[in-house]
Amino acid sequence: MSSLEHLSRRCLLLVLCSLAVGCGEEEGPPEEEDILRRLSAIPGLTVREEPVGPGIPADHRFFVMEFDQPADHAHPEGQRFRQKLTLLHASSASPMVLYTSGYFVSTAPSRREPTQWLSANQLSIEHRFFGTSRPAPADWGQLTIRQSADDFHRIVEAFKPLYPGRWISTGASKGGETMVFFRRFHPNDVDATVAYVAPLARFDDDRFIAFQESVGEASCRERLKSFQHAALDRREALLAEMDTRAARRGLTYDHLGREVALEHAIIEHYFYFWQYDAQSRCGTVPSPSASVTALMDELEARVDMASFSDGQVAAYGPYNYQAAVELGYPRPFETHLAGRLQFPGTDTPMTYVPRGVSTSFQPGAMPDIQDWVSREGERLMFVYGGHDPWSAAPYALGGARDSVLYTVPGGNHGARLALLPEAQRNEARELLRQWAGLGLGASGLRTSTWRPEPEGEEWGPRLGRPLSR
Repeated sequence: MSSLEHLSRRCLLLVLCSLAVGCGEEEGPPEEEDILRRLSAIPGLTVREEPVGPGIPADHRFFVMEFDQPADHAHPEGQRFRQKLTLLHASSASPMVLYTSGYFVSTAPSRREPTQWLSANQLSIEHRFFGTSRPAPADWGQLTIRQSADDFHRIVEAFKPLYPGRWISTGASKGGETMVFFRRFHPNDVDATVAYVAPLARFDDDRFIAFQESVGEASCRERLKSFQHAALDRREALLAEMDTRAARRGLTYDHLGREVALEHAIIEHYFYFWQYDAQSRCGTVPSPSASVTALMDELEARVDMASFSDGQVAAYGPYNYQAAVELGYPRPFETHLAGRLQFPGTDTPMTYVPRGVSTSFQPGAMPDIQDWVSREGERLMFVYGGHDPWSAAPYALGGARDSVLYTVPGGNHGARLALLPEAQRNEARELLRQWAGLGLGASGLRTSTWRPEPEGEEWGPRLGRPLSR
């Protein structure tokens, strides 16, 4: 072939290439251009694309979806429901982070810490029975950790052909423990799990009592208890203030009753402080001589009376059912309030479950999870906060392989890998990159000045209002 013929043929190829979608150097591979079409081809999935919004890399794409699921995976021919999920798409060649809050899913895109660190895709799933992801009519017996794990399994099976790289599951609080449950029943669906502030509680778990009696400095603990004493001693005035504010906000308390709602809020104020605040802020808690307005302002700011209203009790009813049946819950920390309580022993999930729904605790559920972690678990990373009451019930690694547990000194329920001391943070980052198949080094995350972008939150109080409950 002459040089002229070679040049002509090359020019022809360049012209054809410029006319073909995806042929130029600036275009991505075909699957990147056609991800919406590929998603739409997944059986049982409905999908719409939404803007990525501020704070998300401009080259990402965001999809809000629903996936057809059986209410009972043992009988897939029966009742069905639509499970909500979202996808933040970076690249089909990148790792996938599978995320759940254990509650709802937000339709505003955000990137969890592993997603940021790995420049990964993120598939976020709403837990069954929360939000719109509930069978109708609802058979509450189908709200189990196994059925939830099977939901995730079907979703992973559907999406893996589109994302053949490594998968990392993650979640915080109830979401963290949910992802460990998923691994127990489907250990090979993902390559590793990062569980943040995830408890493994018992029924009426007294370990939380011992933790709260010793957390932080004695002076801070006494100030918190003094606040509770003052609030209970001025109950009638606080109830009147609560009624005024409830009317203004449109809150009702028919499920609990206004007296129970106020008493539970006062009991939980102590737990909430350690869960969400810092010991350095103990001085912001009002003294016993503060006004009724100041006392109620503190309850509203720290606990939020809306958490005990009918709307929130209904929204988090699935969590309380799970806690009463499988997850377990903290024993109420209230012995120091003896003589001041009118409803002692009632601040438990059974008080909050939907009316007419019966519960029977399954004592073997959580020990089975711990046994799996200790005997068969691998590539598990747990992160706890040193002052977070939920760290009173941590997972134990036992014989888990290639697994680590970190504690953020003085940290609360917002503990993250980025808040660890630098050496541990770097170790965690490198381990996470290995699990994701990205090798070592290669990004600016080593420096102690790196800070994550805001993640947004989808979990409510205590593990929810919950797992704060």
